[in-house]
Amino acid sequence: MTTTVTVRLDEKTRRELEQVAEEMGESVSEVVRKAIHLAWFTTMQERMRKESAEIANDPAEREEAERIREWARYLAS
Repeated sequence: MTTTVTVRLDEKTRRELEQVAEEMGESVSEVVRKAIHLAWFTTMQERMRKESAEIANDPAEREEAERIREWARYLAS
């Protein structure tokens, strides 16, 4: 499935997009697709950081993690 998106760009953004496309040797569409993928990836990384911080700050989660580490050490011995 292909979706067409119309975006209004200011002059500065249009020039930057064209420059990036030229530097990468790719079409403007491909550069936009890659930018969307990068934005998604960055968003997911930030979500994982937040969730990890929440888990790290939860005493019950830290206790569970310690039990898992002890079990792993036992298995490794």
